[in-house]
Amino acid sequence: MKNFLPFIYIFFSVTFLNAQTLPATYKQTSIVSNLVYPADFDWTPDGRYLVTQKGGNVFPATNALIKIYSSAGVLIGTFYDLTDSVDADFERGLLGIAVDPDFTTNHYIYAYYDYRNPAQTKLAIRVVRFTEAGNVGTNPTLILNIQYATSVGTYAGNHFGGIIRFRSSDPKKIYIQLGDLAYNQTNATLNYANKLNKPYGKILRINSDGTIPTSNPYYDDGNPATGNDDRIWTYGHRNSFGMCFNPVTDSMYSSENGLDTWDEFNIIHKGANYGWATCEGNYLNSSTTTLCNNPAFVNPIATWGAPLPGVTGCLFYSGTVMPEFNNHILAADNDYGIIYDFKMGNAPAYDIVTSKVNFADITTSGGLTTMRQGQTDGCIYAMKGGYTTAGAIYKICHASSVGVTVNDQQENIVGQNYPNPSNGETQIDYSVAQTSNVTIQLYDVTGRKIKTILNDKVQAGKHTAYMNGTSIFADGSYFYKMEVEQNNKIIYSETKRMLIVK
Repeated sequence: MKNFLPFIYIFFSVTFLNAQTLPATYKQTSIVSNLVYPADFDWTPDGRYLVTQKGGNVFPATNALIKIYSSAGVLIGTFYDLTDSVDADFERGLLGIAVDPDFTTNHYIYAYYDYRNPAQTKLAIRVVRFTEAGNVGTNPTLILNIQYATSVGTYAGNHFGGIIRFRSSDPKKIYIQLGDLAYNQTNATLNYANKLNKPYGKILRINSDGTIPTSNPYYDDGNPATGNDDRIWTYGHRNSFGMCFNPVTDSMYSSENGLDTWDEFNIIHKGANYGWATCEGNYLNSSTTTLCNNPAFVNPIATWGAPLPGVTGCLFYSGTVMPEFNNHILAADNDYGIIYDFKMGNAPAYDIVTSKVNFADITTSGGLTTMRQGQTDGCIYAMKGGYTTAGAIYKICHASSVGVTVNDQQENIVGQNYPNPSNGETQIDYSVAQTSNVTIQLYDVTGRKIKTILNDKVQAGKHTAYMNGTSIFADGSYFYKMEVEQNNKIIYSETKRMLIVK
């Protein structure tokens, strides 16, 4: 998120200039409401919402809760109360949340929070893992603990990042965004972001049990305190609060808030340096005229000039429910509540933005923190969050489809296999609009067809295809493709990634 004080200034200067707007062919509904300082949300496979509330913006925190809601958005209760452990001062707080890809087996939930002990002598960045039991978090286990200060006031309290995500091709690893602690921002020699022995201003990658993968690009001795910080995946980031992946090709993206001149959006490559604090956007720090031109740095694929929007969450749309967004990225901001639409080019890498437009301004006050694509309905979900006591999760769909089930819509659609990763049997839920010939084929990463999961005439409605014996295949990424054929013509085709891990 952006610095809080600039946010206040920008908010009051634009509140009455940006009315709530959404194209007429779409409808916005509030699914979850009455959230206080919400930061992030995720779903369990059965559609329950897990929501983090930051805990205010001072210390001590108030209501730093992980709340749990039904798939219909009805409050079930408090999943876990971290109020007595959270430092919510400024941009710190209870922030990111992620559901383990193997939740159906292990029931793990992960949360990022900033810790301050009662004596105020230990300040730390933490990721904690809970085991869900009856809608309650149990057995809290620290899997990341970075003590960054031993006294209050060492750092200003902004640039703490806080988003944590799993990657479909890497389901046993957690990716974590950390800001640069706003330390010596205009001094590239002293700022932490470009230091390989510091975790700040980085995207980190750890195993889901808290250990460090030896495949990380700067792994040396396995001890973050000596040599390189072995957890680093990329570096040279100022302050990021948004991360997403292409669910088919696995490309990774991250938003980044600039100092005064440029916000940016990046495609993330293993081990890359994104230039902060030397560069901001495509230019030298705080410049609008002098290009960075450093081949050691990866330039952003999109930028925003001043006044900066405070770009946050993103999603890479992949599906057929809203085909106008297929292979587009939707990103949000925390200053205006705008959703930006990037048309992506250079398939299958999708590392070029060919156009960037404002899709919608969906809040009358306050901004957005999280963007996600619906697990089963393919709609857009956006959280109004950050510094607001009137937070919500909004659903955006075509106006004609809001409140209509898949059976009512009679759509051709294939879902993500479940469980994913699979280590034995997996199922694929799908639907067809009318009686059709349907095939679902499994392919390896070279494009070679290795199994026919389904090849049959199917009646209109919802169905499930089951696949047994995945254990005969090597661990790794695979793809399954569903085709719907009528009158010897393919009228629908979609491909999704399947992970097999034994």
